[in-house]
Order: sequence, then structure tokens, then C-alpha cells
Amino acid sequence: MQNKPWKIYQNCAIFITLALLIVGCATVTSIKTTDTYVPSSTKHLDRHIDAVLKQEGLKPSRQTDDAAFLRRIHLDMTGVIPSPEQVLDFVNDGSKNKRSKKIDELLSSKEYVDYWTRLWVNWLIGRRDVGDDRRIGLTGWVKDALETDMPYDQFVSELVAADGELQDNPAANYVLRYERSPVFLTSHSSRLFLGLSMQCAECHDHKTEAWLQEDFYGVAAFFTGIRSEEKGYLTDMEGNRTEMENYLITDSPEMQRATYMFDGNSESVPPRFLDGMEYKGANTKKRHALAEWMTANENPYFSKAIVNRIWKHFMGRAFVEPLDGFGEEYPPTNPKLLEWLAEDFVIHGYDLKQLMRTILHSKAYQRSSETNKSNEDDEIYYSHAYMKPLSAEQFFYSMLQATGFERLQNRKDPGQVENMKREHLRKFLFLLDNGEMEEIEAFNGTVPQALMMINGGLVNDSADHKERGSFVNYVLDNWRDTIDRVQFIYLTVLSRKPTSKEQTYFQRYLERSLYTDKDLAYEDLYWVLLNSAEFSLNH
Repeated sequence: MQNKPWKIYQNCAIFITLALLIVGCATVTSIKTTDTYVPSSTKHLDRHIDAVLKQEGLKPSRQTDDAAFLRRIHLDMTGVIPSPEQVLDFVNDGSKNKRSKKIDELLSSKEYVDYWTRLWVNWLIGRRDVGDDRRIGLTGWVKDALETDMPYDQFVSELVAADGELQDNPAANYVLRYERSPVFLTSHSSRLFLGLSMQCAECHDHKTEAWLQEDFYGVAAFFTGIRSEEKGYLTDMEGNRTEMENYLITDSPEMQRATYMFDGNSESVPPRFLDGMEYKGANTKKRHALAEWMTANENPYFSKAIVNRIWKHFMGRAFVEPLDGFGEEYPPTNPKLLEWLAEDFVIHGYDLKQLMRTILHSKAYQRSSETNKSNEDDEIYYSHAYMKPLSAEQFFYSMLQATGFERLQNRKDPGQVENMKREHLRKFLFLLDNGEMEEIEAFNGTVPQALMMINGGLVNDSADHKERGSFVNYVLDNWRDTIDRVQFIYLTVLSRKPTSKEQTYFQRYLERSLYTDKDLAYEDLYWVLLNSAEFSLNH
């Protein structure tokens, strides 16, 4: 791979044609699903969307084929593309309810817990360094919450009201992450848990929404007086001391107000909920009272905000965009469906898995991204699947899967595989850095990313057919027929078999290439697939 640019130009016409053919393959053939089990909540969801589509004169796209469905749900549920073996097993499974079984299988998997733990930690504190104490502490707590299916209202309450020692209550890492700052905690918790962008009201009354400065600081007053006291070091499961400091988090017993500047004058407000009710401090601690108000069934924002976020994760378009845009400026595109999903979420005890099952079983989620004449311009009614760029982590871990990273590194230095994964991820996120690391979501094809893909060691090492243990070397050693080799490369990178047209085209490319070593053509195929739109999109 050292002379890859030269080799590409040597076969320029053929190679470019191959690249264009592959990049254009993101939409694949659709077939109708044979699944028979659909939850009752999903049936209501489908009826609502079908009624809207009929009203708008939109013909829905067909259900996506099994291979595309498997790739989509693996990316959405585990953050990584499926293995070739998983694709073949699923496609060859003739059972009628295999999609339902796959949904339940992934919801019960370790991979689901690991991926959604990373998602939630990123949402809670951003992409801080993997060695950061707050990240380590929150990761363990979030993982436990997901493994035990903690109801979402309890999940949020424990974060907002967290106190005590970190050793006993690692949820308090959330408060410490924002340095116990009333302003930071108000801004972040209102955005994440209520879908409200209130940070503008920190300095002045909101320009486009009804929030005033006193509203912002009324909530901030609940976070005043948080104190932390060093309590030695945390211990691990065996009771051994770690290098992470233990803290005791407490609230001041005094009723504290929040102070701010308004028209050059200093103003202060007591703890006050966004509905205008003041906290009286009778029997409940301040932050516990705020958590109770936030997560109450009658709160008009709480359940809608998380439904909106989960819906966007799976469907690619949220009802309210941006996610913290609840209010008058950004009305929901499907208000009745959002309202119903939020109510159903509450009825089912704030069960995130139930919400996911409802969405994942739906016809809307399982539709093809291939459009028809009536729905090609639809961006809000879910008549077809909306393509979405892979997130930074999805792209990274799918790259590791597609390049056979673990197999190659286990051959070179088996004891350092996990450390090397973390180091590669750190470098990858650094390349994505736009100055606001916490806001990075998607792999959007920037110049540094493109250069990494074309010339990066991760890709080149895996594509070098002479490198023992590399992906292409593994393919050439284990399969002799061109058809079998090409099929395995496609299954590994794109999670599907090649079409007969793609198979025939590569055979011609192999025969007509000017390489004296024909195995170099497999490097080209592999390189093109890794750099294709089909690989970098969740379709």
C-alpha cells in the first residue's frame, strides 16, 4: 500500500468507474418483511403514520431487505456493523419473526449496554478523556442503570438530586462534572432532560421564547449551595485503593437564592419551578424537589424530550429540531404522534426498552431508504428511511470491525489491543475536533478524515495483501475463488453480498488491470468499499 496513489493512477479509468459504481450502491433492493409479531404500541404508531401519509398523498417505500435491516439495527443498537457471519445467519434464517427476535436479542445484549452507556455518558458530560475521573465514575453508574432497566424518571432524578459520597453514589459525578455550578447545571439539565434551550436567559431574557432571566435563575437557585468535601480515595470491588479521589456531596441547609444582573442592577430569586411555583422547602431537599418536578407525569417537557431524542437516534429526524428546541420557535412536525408516544412512555413506567421496541418494530423504522416519485421530497412524514451519517463512534468501531483490527493486533501484540483501540479513538476524535468537542456527532467527511481514510495506517495495514494477518491477506489465504473472496469483502465492509453486476464488474477489473500482481486488485476493491458512501451512512 506504500505506492497506492501511483497504483490508482495506473488504472485510473477502470478504478474511477469501479469507485462510482460502489459509491452509488447505498440503496439496495427492498423486500417485504415476513415478521408477524408487532407490539400493540407499534400498531398504534403505524396507524398514525399511515393516516398522515394517506392525507399527504405519499406512498410509503417498501420494507427494507434483511441485510440492510440487520446493518441498520446493529448500528443503532450496538454502534457497530454486524460481522459477515451474523449477516449470513440472519439472511438465511427462514423464521417469520426473526426481526422481532433480533430486536429482543440486541436489547438483551452486552453490546447494547456498552454502546448505550457510551451514548449516555457523552450526552451527560461530553467526550471527555477516557481517563477522566468523572467519566469513569459515571460510566459505571450508567452501565448499572441500563443493566437493571432503571426507569428513566428514576435515572434522571438520581442524577439531578445526587448527594452523598461518590463511593456510594457515583451519580454525583454529574454534579461534579459541572463544578457544582448552578448556571452550568441549569443550562445542561434543561437542555438534556427537558429539551429547553435556556442558556440565552442566563444573560438576558430569551429573544424568541418566553423564558426570562428570572426563570433561568429560579431553576439555578435549586443548584446553589452544593458543597464537596474530600474523603480520601475511592476503592475498587476488591477494596483496593484507586487513584481517584472520593468526595462527599451535600447541600447547604439554608434556603439560598440565585443572584443575577438585570439592567445593571443586582437581582435575586428564590428556587422557583418553570411553571411559576416557588419551592417552599417544607419536607424535601431543594434538588430532590427539582427532580420531582422535572420527572412528574404532568411535566409538559420531560417525557417528550426523551422520546424526541430516542426517535431521532433511530429515525434520523426528530419531531422537534434541534433537540433542545421545544417551545414556540420550533413546533413539532408530528405533534399528535409525539404527544401519544410521550403518554405511552409514561403509561409503561418510563421504560426506555419498551419505547425502543415500539419504534424498532414499526413499519416506519423498517422502511427502505429507496424512495419513489411521491415521497422523494418527504423529510418529515417518515414515508421512507432517512439516511444518516454514522456518528463518530459508530464510524470508528465499524472501521475496527471492517479492518479486522483485533485479528491483526492480536497477531502483533495481543496484550495491547484494548490500549491501542483507545489510542486510535483518541486520535480519531482529535481529527474531528472543531473546537467544540462535546458537539461532535457525525462523520461528515472533512479533509482530515478523508486523508486518514486514504492514507491512514489503520486502512493501509488492513489492505496490504502481503502483510500477514491483514484483512486482505486473510481473505486471500482463506478463499481461492474470486466469487468467494469478493463476497466476503462485501459482507465484511457493507454487510451484504455483492450484486451479480458488482461481481461481474470486479471480475473484469481483475482481468483487465495492468497489475503484474493481480492480488493488488483486491486491495483496490477493499479500499473503495471502505471509502464509499454506503459504508459511512446508516441507510
